[in-house]
Amino acid sequence: MKYDVLVIGGGLAGLTAALRLAQAGRRVAVFSAGMSALHFSSGSIDLWGRNPDGRVEYEPFNALAGLPGLRPDHPYNRCGLETIRAALSFFRDECAREGLKLWANGSRNHFHVTALGTLKPTYFSPDTVYNDRIHQAFEQGPRVAILTFEGYRDFHPELAAASLRRHPLFQKSPVTTGRIRLPLKDETGRPVHELRSIDVGRLFDRDQAVEETAAAIRRAAPEADMVGLPAFIGLAGYARVLPRLMELTGKIIYEVPTLPPSILGLRMDQALKNRLAGQGGLLIPGDRVVGGEIRNGRLASVETQMYGPVRLAADHFILATGSFFSGGLVSRPDRMVEPVFGLEIRSEPLRTHWVGRRFFDPGSHPFLSYGVETDERLRPRMPDGRPLDNLYAAGAVLAGYDPIAEASGGGVAVATGYRAALLVLEEDGDRP
Repeated sequence: MKYDVLVIGGGLAGLTAALRLAQAGRRVAVFSAGMSALHFSSGSIDLWGRNPDGRVEYEPFNALAGLPGLRPDHPYNRCGLETIRAALSFFRDECAREGLKLWANGSRNHFHVTALGTLKPTYFSPDTVYNDRIHQAFEQGPRVAILTFEGYRDFHPELAAASLRRHPLFQKSPVTTGRIRLPLKDETGRPVHELRSIDVGRLFDRDQAVEETAAAIRRAAPEADMVGLPAFIGLAGYARVLPRLMELTGKIIYEVPTLPPSILGLRMDQALKNRLAGQGGLLIPGDRVVGGEIRNGRLASVETQMYGPVRLAADHFILATGSFFSGGLVSRPDRMVEPVFGLEIRSEPLRTHWVGRRFFDPGSHPFLSYGVETDERLRPRMPDGRPLDNLYAAGAVLAGYDPIAEASGGGVAVATGYRAALLVLEEDGDRP
């Protein structure tokens, strides 16, 4: 079985790379071992939200322009500003073609509200979370209500409201909380406290649920100008549900990201996979690449759990298996490893140096910046220091950045995935 490109990993970086290659006419297949980090994400794409001193960055591209001198080994420096901009534009356009609209504040960051009521700097947000209307309304100091459903245990509006009231951006905005009855509750056949966001989201694909919820919002928050709801108003029909809710209530309504599984992340995951299928790309779910055959400094083929002895060959390979969360990196009692090819990893040898002293350590945790070492062309190195000519690494598997402290995880995934695809095309003699 032979492909032009095999992408190992079906998360944000892998799908971005595969989409760009499929768009260029390559025969590309993506191996996805299971749920990716997208299923647990907020659905927003962070570019660069915080500087090394902890200050919020409002102009992310200004910060990225200074990275070559400050952090020469950062993955963004393997891409360059022009490619980062092109990658973000490509990603936004591809999502929009599947009906998923991402909002951006020009070239500046904006803030989205988290489930804990904190404000997180980010670059793209789903327009159900933040949009022009919300942006303009905040300048007027609107009255805000944060609501949830009676019995639902994965979102606590009082906690979110307490945090928001302390933030300077909400000093002009009274914040209240409330609970409303879950629509069509009796039809679920389960107590509300057993439901997760995906269970509730399915209810909102029905018109009756939208009408019941609108009436409940009017009763629970009659004075509010804006209403925040947990992010599960529809799986397939959310683009129809939200405008309808605003029409029926006369209020601005926005979604607040919830605990996993994240419907906002699931929407993005599904949009990217639908787009890949539409471009002729192949997704192979539920299978894990476990090794490969190397010949003359090149990866010739890979083996997987499902295909067993059958080797899958390609001209190029992209490693986008993620970090520790998704198994792209693994910690052993005495070391950290890249489990598929045994690639060289940057990490501290002493286990006691892997983490900070506190869980919410202000200096973050060192292990978050561990990962696969690459050359300038994103080619990872074998333990002997030599790169594999036709293997590229992208996304969270890479060393040299801290996605949490920098608020940069999504941006690095999109940019390096896109860059890896361009490098494949360059190797083939194509002009990207």
